[in-house]
Amino acid sequence: MPAFPVEARLTAIDDPDIRTMERIRDGDQEAVVELVGRFQDELIGFFFHLCWDQLISEELAQDVFVNVYRSRTRWVATAKVRTWVYRIAHNLWIDHLRRQRRHLSIDADGEGERPPLAEALAAPRSDDPEAADRDRVIRDRVARALADLPEGQRVVFVMANNQGMRYQEIAAVLGIPEGTVKSRMHNAVRALRDDLVDLVED
Repeated sequence: MPAFPVEARLTAIDDPDIRTMERIRDGDQEAVVELVGRFQDELIGFFFHLCWDQLISEELAQDVFVNVYRSRTRWVATAKVRTWVYRIAHNLWIDHLRRQRRHLSIDADGEGERPPLAEALAAPRSDDPEAADRDRVIRDRVARALADLPEGQRVVFVMANNQGMRYQEIAAVLGIPEGTVKSRMHNAVRALRDDLVDLVED
């Protein structure tokens, strides 16, 4: 189970998800279903924006809940449940990268959810084949630009931009100072702007 610094325990009043985790810790199967419903979609989105593979994203998200259940008896409410869940998700992602001996896959067909950054840059949908080709090229450029970021920067960017996480929460998930999170985010945004400058100015 991911470790967190010793701090005051939170209660269900502070975070309603804590009550759900307390029930899971006590063996309540329905509470597991509730937790899945609460976090499954956003976890799939988190992994998808890291690997661009829907199947891998779904498998990793499922593994998160398996790990949550396995470590339920050791869980202590010293951090928000969402933070704890994402700490497990990030550890699983690192494990996944260690198993990979090739580059991260990019969905060449553009299936699945499109990243918000790509939506902002892509041309409107059209029946025009040329417009559709341009849309696909832009989507792939954005995906490749994100994939080319150093891992630390990419994870921070996805957590902040796609998952809507505050720097303080990202710092808690990754176990790094908040200043480091800000620095990585700044560098990621600068690198993406440099890489995609022709698309932004088009």
